[in-house]
Amino acid sequence: MATGPPACLNLFLAHYIRMPFLPESIWRRRLASEKAELDASGESFSANSDLTQYDFTVRGAGFFLNSDGSVGKAGSHRVRVSLKREYPYAGGMDVVWLTPIFHPNIRSEDGKVCIHLLNAWAEGQTVASLVAGLRQLLANPNPQDPLNKEAAKFFIEHPDALSASALPPSQNKLTRPKIVFSS
Repeated sequence: MATGPPACLNLFLAHYIRMPFLPESIWRRRLASEKAELDASGESFSANSDLTQYDFTVRGAGFFLNSDGSVGKAGSHRVRVSLKREYPYAGGMDVVWLTPIFHPNIRSEDGKVCIHLLNAWAEGQTVASLVAGLRQLLANPNPQDPLNKEAAKFFIEHPDALSASALPPSQNKLTRPKIVFSS
């Protein structure tokens, strides 16, 4: 396991650094372009009227905790992506996992997501590419750079857990995320 703070720490700091803005008319065209790309992609999503918030269904195996405390696998997850005025520049989006999940790169307490795609965000990337990255995150957990150390330990000890019948310890109490992650 990596020592020190996770690599995604710079995303927390980016929140405090003044980010550039596109001119309003260009930003609005970019938002419309994002929506058009998502419509054409076949992704399952909903968007608010100003195209700054998207709720996605991301398909892929993941662990969750049932209300009775038992652990199971889910094949469908809800994720919210909010585009801030700084979008499409780094730090211009919030990502929160809405479905409770036991994953080394997603904090179960608040749904914060730590993935390389957000760390190395470039203005040429799209929301559709972010969703593809989230799908990859589900399929390929990175326990070496965890936000959830207990999940990281589990995935290190059970590297084939998502394809096997192994389940994480049932004492993990996952809750619905309350805080959005500022990229």
